[in-house]
Amino acid sequence: MIPLEAQGQEKQSATPRSVLLVTEAIGTDLERFSADNTHVVRQIRLLAINALIEAARAGDMGKGFAVVANEVQRLAQMASDIAAKFESNVVGRIGLNRRMAEALVTEMEGVRLTDLAQTLVQLIVRNLFERTADVRWWATDTALWQALAEPTPERLAFAGERLAVINRFYTVYLDLVVTDLSGRIVASANPAFQRKLANRSLAGDPWFEAARRTKSGDDYIVDTVKPSAVHDNHHALVYATGIREGGKTDGALLGTLGVYFDWRNQGQAIVEKEANLPPQTAERTTVMLIDGDSRVIASTDPALMFSHFMLAGQNGQASGSYYDNNGSIVAYARTLGYEDYDGLGWHGVVVQRMESDEAIRQALDIA
Repeated sequence: MIPLEAQGQEKQSATPRSVLLVTEAIGTDLERFSADNTHVVRQIRLLAINALIEAARAGDMGKGFAVVANEVQRLAQMASDIAAKFESNVVGRIGLNRRMAEALVTEMEGVRLTDLAQTLVQLIVRNLFERTADVRWWATDTALWQALAEPTPERLAFAGERLAVINRFYTVYLDLVVTDLSGRIVASANPAFQRKLANRSLAGDPWFEAARRTKSGDDYIVDTVKPSAVHDNHHALVYATGIREGGKTDGALLGTLGVYFDWRNQGQAIVEKEANLPPQTAERTTVMLIDGDSRVIASTDPALMFSHFMLAGQNGQASGSYYDNNGSIVAYARTLGYEDYDGLGWHGVVVQRMESDEAIRQALDIA
């Protein structure tokens, strides 16, 4: 059985801040004990002095009492020496431990959350590195370049079938589309949007214009995370490249391939699931991914989506932490990239509201 007085304490997680407050409480108790002990010793001394005075007045009859009074005074001095040593050693060391605990709170809270921010941004960047390989590989598919080189109904239909097969097995994608050089969509993968996309022009769309400017089959482009107007504003991230004659790296440009990464389901899962915070911590924590333009592209707080979050106190550092004006700790980490994918300057960010000292003291039942 757990003692009743301990049951409330078990609900309080062992955090650096709670350890600091327990240390402070121990230090306060010891300082109070030391002060009380000094007061008692002082009273005993006064009592012994008064006893000696009374023994002297009593003359010969008070000699025996004087011996007792002297012994009391000697014991009081011993108690005083022990109290002084206790205060010098134990209380002094508790004070040192308190200062070390304060330093550890700042360091450990920041390091722990910075590591989490780094882990999350690296998870998504490693995932997206594979997308850069996918788009360049699939752009060489014979069905795609032949459909653009000779756009007969049969070849265009077969290109759509090939895209549908890819989309069925690669569930991280919302859609895959092929355009000709004018930007007209000639084939797409997702049956839910095919009727809407057929012959639609993407001329002027940033990803199409950038893909059309690629110099070889080794090149690819990445658009920004945003709602896709052609997919009912579903949040997507487009990776694209050119489709070239013969599927060759240096072949003549015939059109483009754009793969729509399903950001709403895949990217959002990074901040909502991979952080894996306990409920009592999650409710006071906001986890975000921000892009190279400081736009929030994933957040456990939906209200922050596509707003700007400016990091402060970086001082040129790729990762670190600081306390904001509200007393919350802000931990951040810039992506390290993966292989030849630089990660686009994305950051993982964790903002955590600190537990109040009063709430921790109440949970631990300490004054």
